[in-house]
Amino acid sequence: MKPHLYPRFCGFYFCYFAAFGVFLPFWPLYLQHLGFDAVEISQLMAVLMGTAIVAPNFWGHLADATGHRLPMIRLASFASAAGALALLWTTGFYWMAGALLVFGFFWYASLPLVEGVTMTHLEHDETRRYSYPAVRVWGSLGFIAACLALLPANFGGIVWSLIPLSLFLCHLAMFGFALSLRGRDHHREHPPHVAMANLLRHPAVFALLAAFVLMQTSHGAFYTFFSIYLDAHGYPLWALVALWALGVGGETLVFLGFARYLAHHDPHHLFALAFLLAAVRWAALGAWPDSPLVVAGSQLLHAATYGLYHAVAVSLVHRLFPGRMQSRGQALYQSLNFGVGLTLGMLLSGLAWDAWGGQATFHASAGVALVGMALGWLAVRYASPLDEQTR
Repeated sequence: MKPHLYPRFCGFYFCYFAAFGVFLPFWPLYLQHLGFDAVEISQLMAVLMGTAIVAPNFWGHLADATGHRLPMIRLASFASAAGALALLWTTGFYWMAGALLVFGFFWYASLPLVEGVTMTHLEHDETRRYSYPAVRVWGSLGFIAACLALLPANFGGIVWSLIPLSLFLCHLAMFGFALSLRGRDHHREHPPHVAMANLLRHPAVFALLAAFVLMQTSHGAFYTFFSIYLDAHGYPLWALVALWALGVGGETLVFLGFARYLAHHDPHHLFALAFLLAAVRWAALGAWPDSPLVVAGSQLLHAATYGLYHAVAVSLVHRLFPGRMQSRGQALYQSLNFGVGLTLGMLLSGLAWDAWGGQATFHASAGVALVGMALGWLAVRYASPLDEQTR
């Protein structure tokens, strides 16, 4: 990656994930403030998550078919900013559902396209000066910055209008950085040697995709009930937000600490380790929710269950889906993670929570992560020869 492009891509990641720093801790509370009940809130969140299944694949296929990723990144960024702007004045249930549908369809479109462009730049960087974690870490910093920027409001009561306004400003800034991105669509120069359909039927690739789904399925209880779980155990609101930031802080340390390592070594042997630590994380959260030290430690394990896992997963996808399959490969990864896996995890965790309670649900999440670890280990072991064929 050329030095003058590095801050542009870092800025895009910063703004993209700063929006998540606004959305994940505060948006359910904002919907509650608007008067929606628990069922309506879950339905509205499901609408947004549903777009993560469709949008990345639609836009990834379109980008690979046309060979123009950068214009689509700009279009998606502009449209997501417009969707966020609409959320400022939306209060009714159906209007909110419609606004979230449009907003999510474009929000989830841009990341896999940017991932593909970023990896292409890094792949052709002969100096090896930059690595993916060195770029992606700025997304983690953006999440933390957004959490901390809104944290003081929790001590004097949240200024509710700041939530949708902050979301809009993050996406507006993201659009500004999207306009500054530069690069060639290298995938036009390297036609695929393996058809996409044939590649997806390979057992190692199928196992890898299944592992992606299981990792995020194991996160379902966390993303749905973490704040509720800790609130029931007496944690104040400011502590919940601080714990969200702490988790992403651990992720940031991984991106910083492993940036040089991942730039010069094959990191795929660490893939199964990320699943194992996810199992440890959920088991500890289920066993000792009343211990602030244990809860804080479980949040630090986000460094492995997201940071390490994501860095290795993006690298695997980039290697297994080369040439004109890059955007579709990254889109498939995004849709399986943030769409299928997380939606499935949320639905199943809701049933388990109602039937078994919170602690048992987190123990079940640990079991799901262990199954994913087995599949992930097999996938990485047997995907290596296939990797050589597709390059």
